[in-house]
Amino acid sequence: MAQRKPMLSPIVGLKGVVVGIANMVPGVSGGTIAVLLGLYDELMEAFGAFFSSEGGWRRNLLFLLPVVVGVVIGTIGFARIIGFLLANYPLQTNLFFVGLIVGSLPHLVRHIDRSVVRRRPVLSAGLFVVGAMSVLLMGLADSPSATMPLTDTSTRTLLIILLAAVVSSFALVIPGLSGSFILLLLGLYTTMQTAFSTPNWTLVGVFVLGNLIGIALIARAIHWLLRRFHSLTYCVIIGLVLGSIASLWQPLSADPEGFLAMAAGLAGIISAWLLGGSRPGKARSA
Repeated sequence: MAQRKPMLSPIVGLKGVVVGIANMVPGVSGGTIAVLLGLYDELMEAFGAFFSSEGGWRRNLLFLLPVVVGVVIGTIGFARIIGFLLANYPLQTNLFFVGLIVGSLPHLVRHIDRSVVRRRPVLSAGLFVVGAMSVLLMGLADSPSATMPLTDTSTRTLLIILLAAVVSSFALVIPGLSGSFILLLLGLYTTMQTAFSTPNWTLVGVFVLGNLIGIALIARAIHWLLRRFHSLTYCVIIGLVLGSIASLWQPLSADPEGFLAMAAGLAGIISAWLLGGSRPGKARSA
C-alpha cells in the first residue's frame, strides 16, 4: 500500500529547496537529490497518477505545492551563491556535490531487492551499464562556450525557454541527468541563471511552467516502471547516478586547494548520510 503523502508540509517544502539548489549545478541531478531525500517515489506517483492515486488530485496538489514552491525558492534564492561558488571555487563546489552523489548510493541500493538481481543478473547488470554509459557519454562531451543571456520577453524567447524547460525537466524525473547540464548543451544555462538571480519573473514563470509540463509528460511512464519493475528501474537509476560523477570530477593536486576540495567531498558524503541515511529504503520484489 502506498504511503499517504503529507499535505502542505513545511518539511517537504524544505526538501524542495534542496532539490532546487542542486539543480543549479551542472552535472548534479535534482532527481538524485529527490531520491536521497525520500521524495522521488511520491513525486512520481503524484505527477504520474495525479487524478487516480489514493487521496485523489486534491491530496496530490497539496503535496506538490510546497515541493514546487520550494524548488523555485531554492533556485532563485541560491542562484547568485551557486554562481559565485562555481566561478571562484569550482573544484571545491564540484567535489562537494560528487561527495553528495557518492553518499547517496547506499540509500539508492536499499531500493533494490537482491532476490531480483539474483534471478536476473544479466538483465540487472545490463540495465546498470546502459544507465551509466548514457550519462558518462553525455558528461564527457565538450560543453559549449558561455553565451550571452536572453533577457527579452518576446514570443520567440518565451517559446525557446518553454521548450528548453520541458527538455531540462526530464532531469528532475530521471536521477543522474542534470537539468543545468542540459541547459548548458542547449546554450541557455547563462540565460536561466541570470533570470533566476535577477530575478526576471516572466522568464522564471515560463521556465517553471515548462518544467511542470515536462514532468507531467514523463512521470506517468516512470511511475508505471516503479510499480511494475521497481528494483530493475533502480538498477538503471544507480547507473545514471554513477555515470553523472564523470561530468563533475576534476583532477586533484597535492596542494592546499586540493586538500580543501577533498574536505568538501567528505562534507558532501556526510551531508548525504545526514539527509538520507536514517530512512529505510523501499526494496520491492519487482
